[in-house]
Amino acid sequence: MLHYHETHQFTLGAFKCTIIRDMMFTYQGEHYFSNVDPSEVSSALEQYNQTPEKIPSPFVSMLIELGDQKILIDTGIGYMTQPMEFQGNSIQFKGRTIEHLQALSLTPDKISHLIITHCHPDHIGGVCDENAQPFFHNAKHMIHQDEYKFWTTSKADYVPELFKYFIVQNIHPLKDVHMYLLTSPEDEVIPGITLLKVPGHTEGQVAVRIESQGEKLLFISDIWLHPLHIEHLDWQTTYDPDHQLAKKSRIQMLELAYKENMLVQSFHFDFPGLGHIDKSSKVWHWVPL
Repeated sequence: MLHYHETHQFTLGAFKCTIIRDMMFTYQGEHYFSNVDPSEVSSALEQYNQTPEKIPSPFVSMLIELGDQKILIDTGIGYMTQPMEFQGNSIQFKGRTIEHLQALSLTPDKISHLIITHCHPDHIGGVCDENAQPFFHNAKHMIHQDEYKFWTTSKADYVPELFKYFIVQNIHPLKDVHMYLLTSPEDEVIPGITLLKVPGHTEGQVAVRIESQGEKLLFISDIWLHPLHIEHLDWQTTYDPDHQLAKKSRIQMLELAYKENMLVQSFHFDFPGLGHIDKSSKVWHWVPL
């Protein structure tokens, strides 16, 4: 059974937007804040009613509609019939993005554009089915060429086996569909929708700037994973292989969102992850809606 609180709909100018909660997951403080004393992490998490042993996070996707244009940003983790090993645990991923789209009377063939922000499992797991067949076969698949090249060459030889599985299952098959590889740091791929390269978390991660009729939204993907990464720019996560570059991207997007008073969607924050960036006390802060 689908529940209303698993989707959140709103308008942004002429765009109809739906944020979809694919599934919930739990992370640990040692991975989210790898260079911080555990006692400091524990104390900081109290304001969010969280503990280092259990940091809840949704996996999400976002649908943008305007006429015949049906643009999907990311796909969630996908639905698997068999469990997989991740960080020492056996997990059966039961993503529901496709199910939610169908509840919105949208079959995968109706998606006109698929934006892949980066190639981590929780963003690409629903690109293909369990037989490695692309779900969105009529869509233009958009990804930065630096991201695509990293994951489809020997550069990715040393990533975790789980990540390799998701790449083989969901990215390798895309060579046979309509691909669009971005080559510049900033590219307006659809009127009002611009992809911004923000590396550090991965080589070619992109954020999505959405603007219509003077209203603006920034879909930041994994530039930050928790509000504490906004407050403490030097707090590192094991999921960022290049912290200094990731920090530069964080600051770039914080300044953009603050300067232009943009609505922000933060992928891993409490669903639906919408809020604003504030710096009234000389320190960046997340202000949820």
